[in-house]
Amino acid sequence: MLALATVGGAKNIYVATDGDDANTGTIDSPLATLAAAQERVAAGDTVYFRGGTYRITEQQVMGVEENIYATVFNLTKSGREGARIVYAGMPGERPVFDLTDVRPEGKRVSVFYIHANWLHLKNFDIVGTQVTITGHTQSEAISIRRGNSHNIIENVAIHDGMAIGVYITKGADNLVLNCDAYRNYDSVSEGGRGGNVDGFGCHVRRQDTGNVFRGCRAWCNSDDGFDLINCFAPVTFDNCWAMFSGYRDESTTTPGDGNGFKAGGYGKQVQDEPFDAPRHTVSNCIAYSNKANGFYANHHLGGNDWLNNSAWKNKYNYCMVNQEAWNVAEDVDGYGHTLRSNVSYRGNRGDWTQIDRDRCTIENNSFLPVAMTVTEADFLSTDYRELMAPRRADGSLPEVSFMRLAPDSPLRAARMGWEFAPGDAPSGITGMPSAPHPAADSHIYTLQGVRVDSPSRGIYIVGGRKVVVKNR
Repeated sequence: MLALATVGGAKNIYVATDGDDANTGTIDSPLATLAAAQERVAAGDTVYFRGGTYRITEQQVMGVEENIYATVFNLTKSGREGARIVYAGMPGERPVFDLTDVRPEGKRVSVFYIHANWLHLKNFDIVGTQVTITGHTQSEAISIRRGNSHNIIENVAIHDGMAIGVYITKGADNLVLNCDAYRNYDSVSEGGRGGNVDGFGCHVRRQDTGNVFRGCRAWCNSDDGFDLINCFAPVTFDNCWAMFSGYRDESTTTPGDGNGFKAGGYGKQVQDEPFDAPRHTVSNCIAYSNKANGFYANHHLGGNDWLNNSAWKNKYNYCMVNQEAWNVAEDVDGYGHTLRSNVSYRGNRGDWTQIDRDRCTIENNSFLPVAMTVTEADFLSTDYRELMAPRRADGSLPEVSFMRLAPDSPLRAARMGWEFAPGDAPSGITGMPSAPHPAADSHIYTLQGVRVDSPSRGIYIVGGRKVVVKNR
C-alpha cells in the first residue's frame, strides 16, 4: 500500500523560459532553472520544460566534477525501478538549451552530467556547447562517467556545437534511443583539429554490460560517428545511421578520423595483460559517405558481429583490421568476425579490406563470400538527404527509401541490408573457419555478444565461429 501510494503521489514540475525559481513549479507557476527543479524532484516525478530557447549562463553551472568538468546540469538524484525521474520537453513543445555563453576558463563542459540511476531524459535539443581549452580536451553534451546505470536518453538532438553528443565511460544497462548528433566541430583545441568530437562514444569497463544505442543518427561530426575505442564490455549499435563523419559540412572535411562505426580497438598498443575482448554487435545500420571507413574494427583484439548493414561511398565500406595479439601491436587481417547479410555499394577504395576469410564467419553478403554485381537499380532511392529528414512524431527514425532494396533486386531475395532483421537471411553457412584463430577469444557468446558459461540449446559464437548446441 505504501508503494502504491508513493507511485500514485508522483508529481509534475514545470520549468519555463519566463519562469521564476521562487514560483511553486506548477504549470501556471513554473520555475526558471533545472537546478531549482532538481531540489524538488523525487523518484517517480517528471520535470517538464516548456518550449523555447533557454540561454544558459555560467552562473547556472551547478558544479565541477573530476576536477575538470564544469557540470552545467549536475543530475545527482536517482529514481528507482518502476519510478524513474524524467526530465522531458513538454509534449507538443521542443525546448532548446543554448550553451553558447558557457565558457568556463580551464574547464571542460558537460551539459547534462548524469551521476544518478533510473533517469529518463527526453525530447529536447542541446546546441552551442563550447570548448575553451586549447590543448588536448573535449566537451560532452551528455555524460555518464561515474558508474551509473539504467538510464534512458531519448529523442535528444545535440547539434551545432563543439561537444560529443553522448559519452559513457562507466555505467551499465543505459539506453540511448532515437538521438541525433550533427554539425559538431571543435575549432578551438589542438589547433582546430576536431579529433575528439564523435557523435556518440562508449568506452566502458568490463563490468559495464548492456549499453545500447538504437535508432540514433550522427552526421557532420568532425571525428567519428559512433566510437567504441577502449571499450571493454559488449555494446550494441542497432538501427543507427552515420553520415559525413570527418566533415564540417557535407563538402568540407576536417583533420579528424572520420569513421562511421568504429567498433572496438585499444589504440593499437601492447596491453598490460591478456584479457577477453568484448564482442560488439552492429546491426541494421547505414554508413554513408564517411571520410574514412564505414564499418571499422579499429585494430580490435577479437571479433564483432556485423549483421544486416548497408554501406556506400566510404573509403572502405567494411574494414575488419585486427591487432595481432594483446602483446603484439601489429595489424593483421581481421579474425573472429561474423559478417552476415551486409550490403556494400561502391566504396571509394573498395567494398572491403583486411578480412581473413578463413578465420571469420562470412555468410550472405553482397561482397563476400561471392562478390555480387550491385548497381543503383538495386535500390529504391540513392538520395542521401532522406537520412537527415525530420524524425517521426514519436521520435523514431524517418521512413526512408534510401538503400532500401527494389522488389526485383537479387539482394532483396537474399534479404540483405539494413531493412531486414538479422536471422531473416536464407539458411546455410558459408565461409566458416576450419579452426579458431589461436589468438581468438575461446569463450562462449550469444549472437548478441553476451558471454555465457553454460549454454543451453541454440546458436552461439566460439572462437569467432558459429556453433550449434543441440542438447544439454
